[in-house]
Amino acid sequence: MSSSNWGRRNLAYGKPTQLEFVLSLLVNHMRNFRTGALAKLGLVAIGVLLHGPLSAQEEQGPARLLTVWAGMLPIILSAPHGGRESIPGVPVRRGIGVPQFTTERDNNTAELAEAIGRALGDRLDAKPFLIVARFERKYVDANRPHAAAYESAAAKPYYEAYHRALEDASERVRQRWMGGMLLDIHGQGAEADTIFRGTDNGRSVSALQQKFGNEALTGPKSIVGQLALKGYKVIPNGVGEAREQRYTGGYTTRTYGSHRGTQINAIQLEIGTNLRARAKLDRTAIDLADSIAVFARQYILAAR
Repeated sequence: MSSSNWGRRNLAYGKPTQLEFVLSLLVNHMRNFRTGALAKLGLVAIGVLLHGPLSAQEEQGPARLLTVWAGMLPIILSAPHGGRESIPGVPVRRGIGVPQFTTERDNNTAELAEAIGRALGDRLDAKPFLIVARFERKYVDANRPHAAAYESAAAKPYYEAYHRALEDASERVRQRWMGGMLLDIHGQGAEADTIFRGTDNGRSVSALQQKFGNEALTGPKSIVGQLALKGYKVIPNGVGEAREQRYTGGYTTRTYGSHRGTQINAIQLEIGTNLRARAKLDRTAIDLADSIAVFARQYILAAR
């Protein structure tokens, strides 16, 4: 079975098993390594397999309310607000003194992020990193600094587990590809058929713009440029409305973005309510994956 076929089969069934991930790693690298180097990779693979029992134990804790994929692309997808699960022993947040407080779920963003990830795997023959919070936002808001994210000590491990997964994905992307892209998937109801881009007006994608100019953010082969070509309303569009005003990014983009020297360019995508409806979810995911794939081939993968 080719590595390409493995990727498509595995993604169709969701989260890969540890054995499948190790086998894909070996297959993807076998043709490019000499015998000695391949032997070293085999030792790494054995180490990953031996780590299996520990991972199983970890999944009994806070990690059980996360969906995490270890990717094979310099692309990270995250979704902090689409979870539907309660956290045992954790009360609902009240938000006293927290500005712009909300406990509202971004409906279907968890499902959308996973669907984008599967579709990207089909298009690029490898899957992205994925971190999805399965816990409800009313217990923990993973897109806030810790002081505003939770109100119970019992909630802290869930918040920390989410950000450990994001930090780990970012570090792996830096080590293997020297940098990459983080797309933080959110939902908004202000304009139901619109996608808002948030980068703190370019700060969280500063490395991307320094290397390729504004074309990589708003040009025809950018993510928003491709979406616009498909007929989506994207704000700002880089033409008439150049600045981000309503949605400018959040804690995730401001923490992990390349303005902090991370080499991870971070974009928050606020997807309108109608575009996240069950009837349109697959179409939206496919169009986003197509747009991300065009962008990746032009600005990320070709540049390696």
